[in-house]
Amino acid sequence: DVSFPAAPAGPTRMVVLGGLTALLGSDDEAECDDSEKNNNNPTLPPTESFLTPRPWAVLYNNRVRAPVDGTQSKLSAIQKMIPNELLVEIFKRCAPADVSRCACACRLWRLLANDESIWEAACLRAFEFRETPAGTKKIAREKFRGSFRQMFWNRPRLRTEGLYVSRNTYVKAGITDWDNVKPVHLVVYYRYFRFFNNGEFVSKTSPERLEKVCKLFRSKFLLAKDEGVRHGSYGDAFPDDDARLHLECVPTHRLDNTHTTLHMWLRLRGTIPGSSNRLDFVKLAGVDGFGGIDESDAPHPSLGQWQEVDDPELAYRRSCGIGVKQYNGTAPVRDFARGLNTAVFVPWEQSGTHVLNNGTDEMDFFVAG
Repeated sequence: DVSFPAAPAGPTRMVVLGGLTALLGSDDEAECDDSEKNNNNPTLPPTESFLTPRPWAVLYNNRVRAPVDGTQSKLSAIQKMIPNELLVEIFKRCAPADVSRCACACRLWRLLANDESIWEAACLRAFEFRETPAGTKKIAREKFRGSFRQMFWNRPRLRTEGLYVSRNTYVKAGITDWDNVKPVHLVVYYRYFRFFNNGEFVSKTSPERLEKVCKLFRSKFLLAKDEGVRHGSYGDAFPDDDARLHLECVPTHRLDNTHTTLHMWLRLRGTIPGSSNRLDFVKLAGVDGFGGIDESDAPHPSLGQWQEVDDPELAYRRSCGIGVKQYNGTAPVRDFARGLNTAVFVPWEQSGTHVLNNGTDEMDFFVAG
């Protein structure tokens, strides 16, 4: 039981006891002054404290607003609605270039884009034609310290979200007439390549520009109907070198029961780390055959030819056809030394605005870096 001391004479006083209040001198509200009730801002009676002062006593009878988390107020609507785990699953199913663009959006997405599970899924898709998923994980452990992100950026890979385009130019003699004496024509044609993750590819040599051919290569249905498109498979030219590729096209059969199998050897490289945006032609050869059997084996390039692609002068002379041996019409193997300019990777979204769409009136020659 708590007993309060007798109220001193004079005005009514309020006693604060551990947060409880009591009016001393009067327990009946009716005894309060009528003028105090009519006052819009009545004054509270003076307070007496019989306990030790406490810092939190000032919070009694005060409305305190809960603190607001500053990070939540800065989040966008999509970040508030979708949890981080679901965003990671979405990034797993996006192209690596799209994930990199998302990483530039905000700090949170940049941290999510560095999740190893995202780059593990990208590596398994990029290298599934070379080895099994267990083999890809083993290479990541042995060569990249278990980091799939480092593996994706530092290991050469064929990109599948666009086309590799090689622009080739040559000069052709024209017909002399009354107005033109010894005229020449500058002719431009392209070699297009599209690669798939299952080890297959399609290619076409055409004078049409990139923005028009891009519609063809994006549809497998249209590719199957076009007779000028070559289909084939690709793989590593050497077991321990991911940058050297061997492409073999499906044989082209003729009515006399003969056929020609086209072989290409390419070197994959990148202008910046992780880009893999250049394909250097090392050798292009056709092997004739009869009755479904090739008359000769594939003429693999020599070590000197692999080293030649690193010499810009020799590569340029070879692309211009300087020093080419003329085909005599009887050899079962034909080496093609023209039209071997370096192929440049062009993403789908840049196919309509890329510089390779410029004609001869705007760009005579195109030299890939």
